[in-house]
Amino acid sequence: MLTAAEAAGALGVKLGTLYAYVSRGWLKSYRRRIGRQALYRRSDIEALRGVVTPERGRRGRALPDASSWVTVAQPKSSDGSAPGVIVAESGVSSIIEGQLAYRGYPIQEIVEHACYEEVCLLLWNGERPSPDEVAALRAEIAGAQMPTEVAAATDTVGSDAPPLLRLAAMLPALAAWDRRQAPRERIDRGKLIVSQLPLALAIHRVDGGTVPGAGMAARLLLSVAGSSAPDWEVAALDRVLVACAEHELNASTFAARVVASTGADLFASVLAALCSLSGPIHGGACDRIEEMFAQIAGGTKVADCLDAIAREHRLPPGFGHAIYSAGDPRAALLRTHAEILARRKGRKLFDAALKIEEAVWKRDRLRPNLDFYLTVSTRMLGFPRGIAAAIFAIGRAAGWIAHALEQYADNRLIRPRMRYRGAPLRHWV
Repeated sequence: MLTAAEAAGALGVKLGTLYAYVSRGWLKSYRRRIGRQALYRRSDIEALRGVVTPERGRRGRALPDASSWVTVAQPKSSDGSAPGVIVAESGVSSIIEGQLAYRGYPIQEIVEHACYEEVCLLLWNGERPSPDEVAALRAEIAGAQMPTEVAAATDTVGSDAPPLLRLAAMLPALAAWDRRQAPRERIDRGKLIVSQLPLALAIHRVDGGTVPGAGMAARLLLSVAGSSAPDWEVAALDRVLVACAEHELNASTFAARVVASTGADLFASVLAALCSLSGPIHGGACDRIEEMFAQIAGGTKVADCLDAIAREHRLPPGFGHAIYSAGDPRAALLRTHAEILARRKGRKLFDAALKIEEAVWKRDRLRPNLDFYLTVSTRMLGFPRGIAAAIFAIGRAAGWIAHALEQYADNRLIRPRMRYRGAPLRHWV
C-alpha cells in the first residue's frame, strides 16, 4: 500500500490531481482501521500509470475504438437542451443551471466589483489577488511598449486590416521576440501577451508609452477610441472586459486547450483561439450587429431588417444562446450599464437597441446575448466600427491563458476520436 504522497509521486502528479482521479472513479482509496489517512494499492497505481504517465502528454494505452464511446455529441434533444458533450474537467469557470461563475464567484458579483486585472489574476492563479499584484499588472499594461520587431511584423498586414487579423499577426512575432529574451515563467508570458494585445489595435499615439490611470480599459480608450478616458468611461469598459473574460469551454477556448496539450507555448495557444474567432459562427456576430445598426440608422425599419435576416434563414445577430435558454446573464448585466452610459453619451443607439430587442422577442422569443450589448457598449464609448470583436478577444484572452495554464499543470494530449460514417471497407485492387 502507498500513502497519498507516494502514490502521487509514482504517477508524477500533484495531490489534488490524485484526489481528482479518486473522485472520477479512476482510482480507489482505502482507509486504515486506525486513523483517517487514505492508502492506495501499488497495483492500482501501476495500472493507472499506463494511462497517466510522468512524461505529461504521453499516452501509454491506445484510445478505445470510437464506436464504443458514449461521449458523442448528439443533435439537440427534445427538451431543448443544447447539443454537445463533456470532454474535460476544469476549475476555471462553471455554468450551472444557467448561472455563470469565475472560480466560484458569480458573474453578477464579478462584473460589479472586480476590475479586469483582478479577474486575469483570479483566473490564472485560482484565488483573488492582492492589491499589490493587481497594481503591478495594471502598471505593466499601462507602460507596455511594442518591441520594434513586433511592430514591424504587425505593420505588414496593413493599418486597414481587420482588427482580429492584426491581433493574430502580432503573436508569432511576439513569440519570436520573447525567445531572445531572458526565460520567463508561463504566467509572466500571460502578462506579456495581455499587455501587448491592445497595442496591435492602437490608432492614436500615446506619448511616452504610459497611459494615465493605468489598466486595460484606460489603455484601450486612449489608444484606440482616442478618449481622454474619464473615470466613468474606464469603469464602463472595464465591466465589458470582465464580462467577456471567461466562458467555460467554447470553441476558441477548446482550441487554446488543444494546442496547449501538445506542449506548444502560450503564444501558440492564444493564437489558435484568435484564429477560431475569424469564423463567422463563433466570432462574426459583432460585425453583423454593427451592420444591422447601420441599416437602421440609414432609414431601414427594424421589422424590414429582421424580415431580410429571416429570409436568409439566419437568427438575428446577437440573439439566442446555446446554453442560456432563459437569457444570457452577461447581456443583462451589460444592458444595465449601457443604460447608464446612455445618460451621458446620448440615448440614440441605446434606444435603437431596445427597439430591436423588443421586436426580436415578439417575433422569435429570443433574448440578446453578450455580443449584442458588447457591441452597443463599445460603440457608445466611441470605438470605431469593427473593433467590438477585438475588444471581446482581448477580454477573453484572460480565460484562454487560464485554460492553457490549467492544461499545462496536468497535461494529457487531447486526442479525441470520431465515428466513421463513410463507405464500407473496400479494396483498391
